[in-house]
Amino acid sequence: MADATIGVDLGGTKALFVRGDRASRADTGAAFAPDDFVERLAAFVAETREPPSRIGIAVPGLVDGSGRVVACDVLPALVGWSPRTALVDLGYAHVEVVNDVRAALLEEMHDAPAGVTAAVVMVGTAVGAALIANGQPLLGTSGWAGELGYLPCAFGGELRRLDDVAGGAAMAARRGVDAQQFAELARAGDAAALDVVRDGGAALGTAIAAVVNLLNPSRIALGGGAVELPGYWSSLEHAAERHSIAELWRDCQLVRVRAGERVVAFGARRAAQAAGDATAPRR
Repeated sequence: MADATIGVDLGGTKALFVRGDRASRADTGAAFAPDDFVERLAAFVAETREPPSRIGIAVPGLVDGSGRVVACDVLPALVGWSPRTALVDLGYAHVEVVNDVRAALLEEMHDAPAGVTAAVVMVGTAVGAALIANGQPLLGTSGWAGELGYLPCAFGGELRRLDDVAGGAAMAARRGVDAQQFAELARAGDAAALDVVRDGGAALGTAIAAVVNLLNPSRIALGGGAVELPGYWSSLEHAAERHSIAELWRDCQLVRVRAGERVVAFGARRAAQAAGDATAPRR
């Protein structure tokens, strides 16, 4: 029987829907709203020709315990949206909502050894992190720990947020183009774009050093489109090693997420499956 669970990575530039081996992409953007999501979801369900049993949705912002989107800088029209309520009213039962980097952590670390201390850092439109300490998710008081993109960093003689230096949207804006054009320029060897990429990578590497020095993780997995820009990885790795305590750096493996661009959608699907299993009646 085909996998009946849909996972969705709802990001600042694209929405990626997955079900089994099938995947579909749709453009988003700052004006993307809940009605747009419902329309894209309905189209994907029609493609698969079978109603899903569960839906997992990962969003780039703060999600409360009820599944309501509390804050979302890159998709502001989603703030206040409660997908569980809205989609159940449309006939989609068993909807789970999770932060996008938390979803990536679920996927990347699902088979991690017991007691691990590790992190996932995603760099797309903006920067986020999710953490495990001694085998347990590091959630914080409200469940919102991991907002690495808000870490203050010095840049251009000013104190800026890491998002504003290392995030994909901010890097593209500094070059005066949109995200797709920026990636094309960087891959074509545009000197100005590559300078921006190196600055962004170095800023992220300094932030990663802070994670290394604070948590002493054994592994940090990175994903997102910005990580794949030419020069970004080498710059972040160099800065992370330079600013980390040598002994802690030797303990830590810096890797790319194993599922690539699908890691968030797979994690959202995993979250929906786990939630369904937890609420299923026991015999």
